[in-house]
Amino acid sequence: MKLFIAVLFASLYGLSMRLAFGFLGNIMPIMSITFLLLLPMLIGFLTVLLLPRQKVKSNAAAFFLPWLTCLVILFITMLFSIEGMICWIMVFPLFVILAGIGGVLAFAFKQRKTKDNQADSAQDSNGSNTLSASVVIIIPLIMGLIEGDRTTIPREIIAQKQIQIHASPQEVWQQILCIDTIRQDEHQHKISALIGFPHHVHTTLDSAAVGGVRMAYYERGLYFKETITQYEPDKFMRLAVKTDPYNIPPAVMDEHILIGGKHLDILEDTYQLESAQDGTTRLTLSSKYMINTPLNWYVSMWSSMLMDDVLGNELAIIKHRAEVK
Repeated sequence: MKLFIAVLFASLYGLSMRLAFGFLGNIMPIMSITFLLLLPMLIGFLTVLLLPRQKVKSNAAAFFLPWLTCLVILFITMLFSIEGMICWIMVFPLFVILAGIGGVLAFAFKQRKTKDNQADSAQDSNGSNTLSASVVIIIPLIMGLIEGDRTTIPREIIAQKQIQIHASPQEVWQQILCIDTIRQDEHQHKISALIGFPHHVHTTLDSAAVGGVRMAYYERGLYFKETITQYEPDKFMRLAVKTDPYNIPPAVMDEHILIGGKHLDILEDTYQLESAQDGTTRLTLSSKYMINTPLNWYVSMWSSMLMDDVLGNELAIIKHRAEVK
Protein backbone atom coordinates (compact mmCIF):
# COMPACT_ATOMS: atom_id res chain seq x y z
CA MET A 1 0.00 0.00 0.00
CA LYS A 2 2.84 2.38 0.89
CA LEU A 3 4.51 1.64 -2.45
CA PHE A 4 1.24 2.45 -4.22
CA ILE A 5 0.96 5.79 -2.37
CA ALA A 6 4.57 6.73 -3.14
CA VAL A 7 4.23 5.87 -6.83
CA LEU A 8 0.86 7.65 -7.03
CA PHE A 9 2.16 10.83 -5.41
CA ALA A 10 5.34 10.91 -7.55
CA SER A 11 3.25 10.25 -10.67
CA LEU A 12 0.84 13.07 -9.86
CA TYR A 13 3.82 15.32 -9.26
CA GLY A 14 5.33 14.40 -12.65
CA LEU A 15 2.01 14.91 -14.42
CA SER A 16 1.40 18.26 -12.76
CA MET A 17 4.89 19.42 -13.81
CA ARG A 18 4.16 18.30 -17.39
CA LEU A 19 0.96 20.30 -17.43
CA ALA A 20 2.65 23.32 -15.85
CA PHE A 21 5.51 23.31 -18.37
CA GLY A 22 3.04 22.78 -21.20
CA PHE A 23 0.82 25.65 -20.09
CA LEU A 24 3.78 27.99 -19.49
CA GLY A 25 5.75 26.78 -22.51
CA ASN A 26 6.73 30.30 -23.57
CA ILE A 27 8.71 30.88 -20.37
CA MET A 28 9.29 27.28 -19.17
CA PRO A 29 9.87 25.16 -22.29
CA ILE A 30 9.55 21.40 -22.17
CA MET A 31 12.65 21.16 -24.39
CA SER A 32 14.91 22.21 -21.51
CA ILE A 33 17.52 20.66 -19.25
CA THR A 34 15.22 21.28 -16.30
CA PHE A 35 12.36 19.24 -17.76
CA LEU A 36 14.30 16.57 -19.65
CA LEU A 37 17.07 15.86 -17.12
CA LEU A 38 16.26 17.33 -13.72
CA LEU A 39 12.56 16.46 -13.53
CA PRO A 40 12.98 12.67 -14.12
CA MET A 41 15.64 12.60 -11.38
CA LEU A 42 13.30 14.39 -8.99
CA ILE A 43 10.46 12.00 -9.83
CA GLY A 44 12.72 9.07 -8.96
CA PHE A 45 13.98 10.86 -5.86
CA LEU A 46 10.42 11.46 -4.62
CA THR A 47 9.37 7.86 -5.27
CA VAL A 48 12.09 6.45 -3.02
CA LEU A 49 12.03 9.30 -0.51
CA LEU A 50 8.35 8.66 0.27
CA LEU A 51 8.86 4.94 0.83
CA PRO A 52 9.63 3.52 4.31
CA ARG A 53 13.28 2.53 4.75
CA GLN A 54 12.40 -1.16 5.05
CA LYS A 55 10.82 -1.09 1.57
CA VAL A 56 14.07 -0.04 -0.14
CA LYS A 57 17.01 -2.16 1.00
CA SER A 58 19.52 -1.76 -1.83
CA ASN A 59 20.74 0.56 -4.57
CA ALA A 60 19.26 -1.83 -7.14
CA ALA A 61 15.79 -1.53 -5.59
CA ALA A 62 16.19 2.25 -5.38
CA PHE A 63 17.16 2.35 -9.06
CA PHE A 64 14.31 0.21 -10.42
CA LEU A 65 11.37 1.18 -8.18
CA PRO A 66 11.03 4.64 -9.82
CA TRP A 67 10.48 2.85 -13.13
CA LEU A 68 6.98 2.04 -11.88
CA THR A 69 6.31 5.75 -11.57
CA CYS A 70 7.69 6.33 -15.08
CA LEU A 71 5.38 3.65 -16.50
CA VAL A 72 2.35 5.21 -14.80
CA ILE A 73 3.23 8.63 -16.22
CA LEU A 74 3.78 7.13 -19.68
CA PHE A 75 0.43 5.33 -19.61
CA ILE A 76 -1.57 8.37 -18.44
CA THR A 77 0.06 10.84 -20.86
CA MET A 78 -0.51 8.45 -23.77
CA LEU A 79 -4.08 7.69 -22.68
CA PHE A 80 -5.03 11.37 -22.59
CA SER A 81 -2.84 12.35 -25.59
CA ILE A 82 -0.69 14.63 -23.45
CA GLU A 83 2.41 13.20 -25.13
CA GLY A 84 2.83 11.41 -28.46
CA MET A 85 4.27 7.96 -29.01
CA ILE A 86 7.25 9.27 -31.01
CA CYS A 87 8.39 11.50 -28.14
CA TRP A 88 8.01 8.77 -25.54
CA ILE A 89 9.91 6.16 -27.56
CA MET A 90 12.80 8.59 -27.91
CA VAL A 91 12.86 9.95 -24.38
CA PHE A 92 11.78 6.95 -22.26
CA PRO A 93 15.20 5.21 -22.08
CA LEU A 94 16.80 8.43 -20.81
CA PHE A 95 13.80 9.17 -18.57
CA VAL A 96 13.91 5.87 -16.65
CA ILE A 97 17.70 5.94 -16.24
CA LEU A 98 17.58 9.43 -14.77
CA ALA A 99 14.65 8.49 -12.54
CA GLY A 100 16.67 5.50 -11.35
CA ILE A 101 19.63 7.75 -10.54
CA GLY A 102 17.26 10.00 -8.59
CA GLY A 103 16.07 6.96 -6.66
CA VAL A 104 19.64 5.96 -5.78
CA LEU A 105 20.35 9.51 -4.59
CA ALA A 106 17.25 9.40 -2.37
CA PHE A 107 18.37 6.03 -0.97
CA ALA A 108 21.80 7.46 -0.12
CA PHE A 109 20.14 10.54 1.41
CA LYS A 110 17.93 8.40 3.64
CA GLN A 111 20.83 6.18 4.70
CA ARG A 112 22.88 9.18 5.72
CA LYS A 113 19.98 10.62 7.71
CA THR A 114 19.52 7.26 9.43
CA LYS A 115 23.16 7.22 10.53
CA ASP A 116 23.05 10.83 11.69
CA ASN A 117 19.75 10.46 13.52
CA GLN A 118 19.66 6.99 15.01
CA ALA A 119 17.52 8.32 17.84
CA ASP A 120 14.86 9.85 15.58
CA SER A 121 11.37 8.45 15.88
CA ALA A 122 9.47 7.24 12.81
CA GLN A 123 7.21 10.25 13.12
CA ASP A 124 10.13 12.67 13.04
CA SER A 125 11.62 10.85 10.08
CA ASN A 126 8.35 11.07 8.16
CA GLY A 127 8.12 14.76 8.95
CA SER A 128 11.64 15.28 7.65
CA ASN A 129 10.80 13.38 4.46
CA THR A 130 7.72 15.54 3.96
CA LEU A 131 9.80 18.70 4.30
CA SER A 132 12.38 17.34 1.85
CA ALA A 133 9.61 16.43 -0.60
CA SER A 134 8.16 19.93 -0.35
CA VAL A 135 11.53 21.44 -1.27
CA VAL A 136 11.98 19.04 -4.20
CA ILE A 137 8.56 19.89 -5.63
CA ILE A 138 9.31 23.56 -6.27
CA ILE A 139 12.82 23.12 -7.72
CA PRO A 140 11.74 22.53 -11.39
CA LEU A 141 9.50 25.59 -11.37
CA ILE A 142 12.33 27.84 -10.21
CA MET A 143 14.95 26.27 -12.47
CA GLY A 144 12.59 26.22 -15.46
CA LEU A 145 11.93 29.94 -15.15
CA ILE A 146 15.66 30.67 -14.88
CA GLU A 147 16.63 28.42 -17.81
CA GLY A 148 14.00 29.39 -20.40
CA ASP A 149 15.41 28.86 -23.93
CA ARG A 150 18.97 29.68 -22.91
CA THR A 151 20.28 26.12 -23.27
CA THR A 152 18.98 25.30 -26.78
CA ILE A 153 21.73 25.22 -29.42
CA PRO A 154 20.99 24.92 -33.18
CA ARG A 155 23.03 22.26 -34.99
CA GLU A 156 23.03 21.26 -38.65
CA ILE A 157 23.48 17.58 -39.55
CA ILE A 158 23.88 15.87 -42.93
CA ALA A 159 22.56 12.33 -43.33
CA GLN A 160 23.71 10.38 -46.38
CA LYS A 161 22.93 6.99 -47.94
CA GLN A 162 24.15 5.27 -51.11
CA ILE A 163 22.85 2.41 -53.21
CA GLN A 164 24.00 0.58 -56.34
CA ILE A 165 21.29 0.20 -58.98
CA HIS A 166 21.33 -2.13 -61.99
CA ALA A 167 19.95 0.47 -64.39
CA SER A 168 21.20 3.41 -66.44
CA PRO A 169 21.40 6.93 -64.94
CA GLN A 170 18.57 8.00 -67.26
CA GLU A 171 16.27 5.24 -65.95
CA VAL A 172 17.14 6.05 -62.34
CA TRP A 173 16.65 9.78 -62.93
CA GLN A 174 13.09 9.31 -64.11
CA GLN A 175 12.26 7.49 -60.88
CA ILE A 176 13.72 10.35 -58.83
CA LEU A 177 11.85 13.19 -60.54
CA CYS A 178 8.36 11.79 -60.02
CA ILE A 179 7.37 8.93 -57.75
CA ASP A 180 4.00 7.40 -58.48
CA THR A 181 1.81 6.05 -55.71
CA ILE A 182 3.90 3.84 -53.43
CA ARG A 183 2.35 0.54 -52.39
CA GLN A 184 2.57 -0.56 -48.76
CA ASP A 185 4.62 -3.65 -49.73
CA GLU A 186 7.29 -1.39 -51.28
CA HIS A 187 8.15 0.23 -47.96
CA GLN A 188 11.08 -1.17 -46.00
CA HIS A 189 10.86 1.07 -42.92
CA LYS A 190 12.16 -0.25 -39.62
CA ILE A 191 12.88 2.49 -37.09
CA SER A 192 10.50 5.04 -38.63
CA ALA A 193 7.65 2.52 -38.75
CA LEU A 194 8.27 1.63 -35.11
CA ILE A 195 7.87 5.21 -33.93
CA GLY A 196 4.93 5.92 -36.23
CA PHE A 197 6.54 8.25 -38.78
CA PRO A 198 4.19 8.63 -41.81
CA HIS A 199 4.95 6.64 -44.98
CA HIS A 200 5.85 8.37 -48.24
CA VAL A 201 2.84 8.22 -50.60
CA HIS A 202 3.94 9.89 -53.86
CA THR A 203 5.96 12.78 -55.31
CA THR A 204 5.18 15.24 -58.12
CA LEU A 205 7.33 17.72 -60.06
CA ASP A 206 6.08 20.71 -62.07
CA SER A 207 9.33 21.48 -63.93
CA ALA A 208 12.66 19.66 -64.23
CA ALA A 209 14.80 22.81 -63.97
CA VAL A 210 16.12 25.29 -61.45
CA GLY A 211 13.09 26.85 -59.77
CA GLY A 212 10.92 23.79 -60.35
CA VAL A 213 8.81 22.65 -57.43
CA ARG A 214 8.77 19.05 -56.29
CA MET A 215 6.04 18.08 -53.81
CA ALA A 216 6.62 15.02 -51.61
CA TYR A 217 3.39 13.78 -50.00
CA TYR A 218 3.26 11.52 -46.95
CA GLU A 219 0.49 9.87 -44.98
CA ARG A 220 -1.84 11.82 -42.66
CA GLY A 221 -1.44 15.12 -44.52
CA LEU A 222 2.32 15.58 -44.12
CA TYR A 223 4.05 17.07 -47.16
CA PHE A 224 7.31 18.77 -48.14
CA LYS A 225 7.66 21.53 -50.71
CA GLU A 226 11.05 21.15 -52.43
CA THR A 227 12.38 23.83 -54.78
CA ILE A 228 15.19 22.89 -57.18
CA THR A 229 18.26 25.09 -56.57
CA GLN A 230 20.81 23.11 -58.66
CA TYR A 231 20.05 20.84 -61.58
CA GLU A 232 22.09 18.67 -63.97
CA PRO A 233 19.93 16.13 -65.83
CA ASP A 234 20.76 12.50 -65.02
CA LYS A 235 23.53 13.62 -62.64
CA PHE A 236 22.70 16.01 -59.84
CA MET A 237 19.78 17.77 -58.18
CA ARG A 238 19.68 19.85 -55.02
CA LEU A 239 16.39 20.92 -53.49
CA ALA A 240 15.63 23.47 -50.77
CA VAL A 241 13.01 21.93 -48.48
CA LYS A 242 10.20 23.98 -46.97
CA THR A 243 7.68 22.69 -44.45
CA ASP A 244 4.91 24.77 -42.94
CA PRO A 245 4.41 23.41 -39.39
CA TYR A 246 1.06 25.21 -39.12
CA ASN A 247 -0.32 23.08 -41.97
CA ILE A 248 0.74 19.76 -40.46
CA PRO A 249 -2.20 18.04 -38.73
CA PRO A 250 -1.62 17.61 -34.95
CA ALA A 251 -2.05 13.84 -35.26
CA VAL A 252 0.99 13.51 -37.54
CA MET A 253 3.82 14.41 -35.18
CA ASP A 254 4.32 15.46 -31.59
CA GLU A 255 4.56 19.23 -31.14
CA HIS A 256 8.09 19.01 -29.72
CA ILE A 257 9.55 17.30 -32.80
CA LEU A 258 7.38 19.00 -35.39
CA ILE A 259 9.25 19.30 -38.71
CA GLY A 260 9.63 22.96 -39.57
CA GLY A 261 9.08 23.88 -35.95
CA LYS A 262 11.31 25.35 -33.29
CA HIS A 263 13.37 22.25 -32.60
CA LEU A 264 13.56 20.34 -35.90
CA ASP A 265 13.66 21.32 -39.55
CA ILE A 266 14.73 19.69 -42.82
CA LEU A 267 16.73 22.16 -44.92
CA GLU A 268 17.69 20.50 -48.21
CA ASP A 269 17.90 17.20 -50.10
CA THR A 270 20.52 16.28 -52.69
CA TYR A 271 20.47 13.49 -55.30
CA GLN A 272 23.70 12.54 -57.07
CA LEU A 273 24.20 9.86 -59.74
CA GLU A 274 27.47 8.26 -60.87
CA SER A 275 27.87 5.70 -63.64
CA ALA A 276 29.99 2.63 -62.92
CA GLN A 277 32.01 0.68 -65.50
CA ASP A 278 29.86 -2.41 -64.98
CA GLY A 279 26.79 -0.52 -66.24
CA THR A 280 25.27 0.09 -62.82
CA THR A 281 24.49 3.47 -61.29
CA ARG A 282 25.48 4.66 -57.83
CA LEU A 283 22.78 6.86 -56.31
CA THR A 284 23.64 9.03 -53.30
CA LEU A 285 20.88 10.73 -51.35
CA SER A 286 21.82 13.36 -48.76
CA SER A 287 19.58 15.32 -46.43
CA LYS A 288 20.61 18.35 -44.40
CA TYR A 289 18.52 19.04 -41.33
CA MET A 290 18.64 21.14 -38.16
CA ILE A 291 18.04 20.23 -34.54
CA ASN A 292 17.74 22.86 -31.82
CA THR A 293 17.57 21.37 -28.32
CA PRO A 294 19.56 21.40 -25.09
CA LEU A 295 20.32 17.69 -25.62
CA ASN A 296 21.59 17.64 -29.20
CA TRP A 297 23.99 14.80 -28.36
CA TYR A 298 21.00 12.57 -27.48
CA VAL A 299 18.54 13.86 -30.08
CA SER A 300 21.15 13.45 -32.84
CA MET A 301 21.42 9.71 -32.11
CA TRP A 302 17.69 9.24 -32.68
CA SER A 303 17.50 11.64 -35.62
CA SER A 304 20.43 9.88 -37.32
CA MET A 305 18.72 6.49 -36.97
CA LEU A 306 15.43 7.92 -38.25
CA MET A 307 16.97 9.72 -41.23
CA ASP A 308 19.10 6.70 -42.12
CA ASP A 309 15.94 4.60 -42.19
CA VAL A 310 13.89 7.15 -44.20
CA LEU A 311 16.65 7.71 -46.79
CA GLY A 312 17.31 3.98 -47.06
CA ASN A 313 13.63 3.32 -47.74
CA GLU A 314 13.54 6.05 -50.39
CA LEU A 315 16.58 4.60 -52.17
CA ALA A 316 15.16 1.07 -52.03
CA ILE A 317 11.95 2.20 -53.73
CA ILE A 318 13.86 4.03 -56.49
CA LYS A 319 16.15 1.01 -57.00
CA HIS A 320 13.28 -1.45 -57.24
CA ARG A 321 11.35 0.67 -59.74
CA ALA A 322 14.37 1.51 -61.90
CA GLU A 323 15.45 -2.11 -62.14
CA VAL A 324 11.93 -3.35 -62.91
CA LYS A 325 11.68 -0.77 -65.73
